[in-house]
Amino acid sequence: MKTEQDTYGFMELYFQGTTEEPFASAAEQWSAWERFVDMLCMISLVMKEQKRPESLGRIGCLLEDEALVKTLEPGERAAFPCRKQVRDIFELLLRKGRGPEGAGASLPLSGFLSENLEPVEMMAFLLAACGDRSRKYERIFGVLQEERSGTAKPTAGLVHDLCGLFLEEAQNMPGLLLDEDRFLNRFLLQPQRDDARLSRLSRPISLRKPVVSLLYGNRKMLGGMAYCAQVLEEGDTDLVLCHQEALERLIQVFVRMTVLREDGVVLLQGIPGTGKRYLAQALGDSLGMEALCIHGRKLLSKGPEAVAQALEEAVLKTVLAGHILYLDMNGVGREEAGPLAQALVFLKDYVGRFLIGADASWREETEILGHVYRIAVEKPGAREQKAFWGHFAGEYGIGFAEDVDLDQLVSLYDLTPGRIRETLACAMLAAPMAGDAFLLGKRGLEEEIRHQCSGSLGRYAARLDSPFGWEDLQLSGESRKQLEHACDRIRFRSVVNEEYGFGRKLPYGRGLSILLYGPPGTGKTMTAQVLANELGLDIYRIDLSQIGSKYIGETEKNLGAVFDAARFSNAILFFDEADALFTKRTEVASSNDRHANAETAYLLQRIEEYSGVSILATNVMQNFDNAFRRRMTFLIPIEQPGEEERLALWEKVFPEEAPLEKGIDFGVYARVAELTGSGIKSAALTAAYRAAAEHRRIGNQDLIGAVDLEYRRIGRTGIDQELYTALYMEMGRGGSHA
Repeated sequence: MKTEQDTYGFMELYFQGTTEEPFASAAEQWSAWERFVDMLCMISLVMKEQKRPESLGRIGCLLEDEALVKTLEPGERAAFPCRKQVRDIFELLLRKGRGPEGAGASLPLSGFLSENLEPVEMMAFLLAACGDRSRKYERIFGVLQEERSGTAKPTAGLVHDLCGLFLEEAQNMPGLLLDEDRFLNRFLLQPQRDDARLSRLSRPISLRKPVVSLLYGNRKMLGGMAYCAQVLEEGDTDLVLCHQEALERLIQVFVRMTVLREDGVVLLQGIPGTGKRYLAQALGDSLGMEALCIHGRKLLSKGPEAVAQALEEAVLKTVLAGHILYLDMNGVGREEAGPLAQALVFLKDYVGRFLIGADASWREETEILGHVYRIAVEKPGAREQKAFWGHFAGEYGIGFAEDVDLDQLVSLYDLTPGRIRETLACAMLAAPMAGDAFLLGKRGLEEEIRHQCSGSLGRYAARLDSPFGWEDLQLSGESRKQLEHACDRIRFRSVVNEEYGFGRKLPYGRGLSILLYGPPGTGKTMTAQVLANELGLDIYRIDLSQIGSKYIGETEKNLGAVFDAARFSNAILFFDEADALFTKRTEVASSNDRHANAETAYLLQRIEEYSGVSILATNVMQNFDNAFRRRMTFLIPIEQPGEEERLALWEKVFPEEAPLEKGIDFGVYARVAELTGSGIKSAALTAAYRAAAEHRRIGNQDLIGAVDLEYRRIGRTGIDQELYTALYMEMGRGGSHA
């Protein structure tokens, strides 16, 4: 009869005095678990010896452990431990596997499996893992399951039988192995195909490929979610300095949830590119973990099967490999709310704690998750943006030319860290080399910035070319001074707000709003184009026909979409003929009055909040009330040009290539023809077409006819004869006019 001393003697012999100390390495842990599985197999085989005595010899040849081989000899079989002692060994190995990485259990799955799987589930996992690691187990399992081929995968029935050798409750736990909603079956084991020939307990079990990959220490393998996911490498702490407060709150919340074992979601809210992903990286760095980033748009770009597979593998890498899950939902619209909601609920059920990155509008989409902790991630200020320009330039080996002023650059272009990085990465490709560095000049840098920011305003706006400079404007001295001052407000706002400290005192109103007013054709649109050219910014004319709506609330909604898109464009917003949409607020006598007033108030609100440049142009200044005017940074009159301004316009309107007759005195046209700048351009173009049609140079007869046509177009007559007489008297010659 077997004694307790014999039992512990075997235990000491077989496990060589195993202690409670955590495993020193993954190899040591694997060896211990394989020895345990070998021991269970040998006990089972000895019990079957009378039926199939030849099996002991066959299996003995597969075993490398001398202690187990000795058990095949009749004199040693009595030394097998009893059920209680086998369970003691099992529980000891579980405890040893729960030590922290680096000080014990180095198998990536060990801690989670030991704490979350039932003993019978743990055995199922071990048998499947052994089958993947060594072909010998297929032969052993084949003998135990009496397979004629001698090779086999373990089955649920085999797991149940082996557990019965040391677990009293094993007879009552077959349901755990068959329940498809259990974590083991849902995520760790390959889905079982229905086979009418086999009972459910006879179906083979094996591990999923991602699980096998993790067992072998490959934490980077993404498998079926490679199209939508990436493991974030160790982050750069410099990139989160501008979000230090947000990072501290994030660490505090996540650590507290982890310690208390509470499920929860942290929502990082901010516009794309503000650094939400870097915060996820920094959280992982602070906790000694890696962050797994799933891109929501890419996740939802494929069919339901691909999405389901990606989510399951995300759960595996998060809970088994000890990753922090970060779900990047930038750009995911409300039309995708259905599939998105299902994904969020799935992750909440199985992961428990994870991060979501989204814009500030995300609220309804996360209500299904219960309690959500929100952390705002603001766009960095000018000082931080300047640091990002320097950081990324150093990362890419880029040097800036002498004409690049970073202070003015961050004043003109309010960019996120992500867009700064992308701009430099693309600009580098076309930059010349200066020694070992790429040299970026002002022109190339601004062109790339404008390219990166283009296309954000969609159907509500059209981009205007900006070919005009200061020399093309003919304005009064006061209007010109105001325009120059407006440019300075943009160029030096980072200095005033950051270095002079006005940003702390005046958190709002950092943008620039200009109201240009004057008669039609005086050059309000050209003035806006000159400002854009001078500042190096794109200018977009807002299509008021797309903005305005007869339905209550739609106009405000469309305006909101324009300003939301403009945050990413760094463009000048140009509202031409703005009085057609935003008129003087009136006494509320009807719902229409209330609606109109609301539209005007909303526009003023968004203009104040917008950090860029917005220009409104109107022909009728009196349509705007005093409250509206006070909200504008500048009110600049664009007046009818005088004789001197008209002369300058006539002299500059014709290109150098234009074939003009000799002796044309533009001073006469400037004195007699009281045209606006727009009228002068139209007249010059008409004269050019008249001359081209008759294959001759542009002469007075063409110009007189063109001016006469412009006068008739604006409702005035008689200029033809007046101008002809003036030309005759001034130039001392006559002729017939056209």
